[in-house]
Amino acid sequence: MKNKQLKAIFLSGITGLLVLGAPAVLAQDNATRRSWGEEARQEMARLAPLAGDWVVTEQDFGRDGEWHTAETVYRETTRYLLDGMALRIEPAERPAKAWRLETTIQYDQNRDVFRLVALDDTWGNLDVFEGDFDTDGHLVVTNLRVDTPYIDPDGVRTHFRLSFQLTDLHRNALVIDATTDGGETWTPFQRIDRVRFGSEVH
Repeated sequence: MKNKQLKAIFLSGITGLLVLGAPAVLAQDNATRRSWGEEARQEMARLAPLAGDWVVTEQDFGRDGEWHTAETVYRETTRYLLDGMALRIEPAERPAKAWRLETTIQYDQNRDVFRLVALDDTWGNLDVFEGDFDTDGHLVVTNLRVDTPYIDPDGVRTHFRLSFQLTDLHRNALVIDATTDGGETWTPFQRIDRVRFGSEVH
């Protein structure tokens, strides 16, 4: 009899803890997820000018301090994924450079940061960049915090800063700067200019 009473008290206590604990768990869950993705979609909507089909021209910054056209013009497509949760820049066939790059951009609403993930088919490194819009309205991300630099044969570690400059619906540019001192100083590295396909003839 005593064992049955103890068992009943134990089960009653557990039930009470579950009932009391449920609202706290839900509150924490709601606080973490906040708007259940709506905030992320709203932030990603700011990148709508990047979506579409583009005619792309690349320029590399030379040792002479001048910009040099890297290759002939090529086509590129950027599209939204997962009901607006991410943007994917499709791997383009680049005539003068054999390697291809796949890029995905998303917004982490739990940490209030944009995150860009890039993967190429040559080095195979999954590179992660983080950042936000600056005062000029450019999305600026770096791979400094995640610390995924390019390491050359001499052991020099090069991090990159990507600046998406959204001029208008028909034009945008990606300006890439490099640093070998952990972000103390930056130097130009590459510029990618995009003109919406069909509008470049005007």
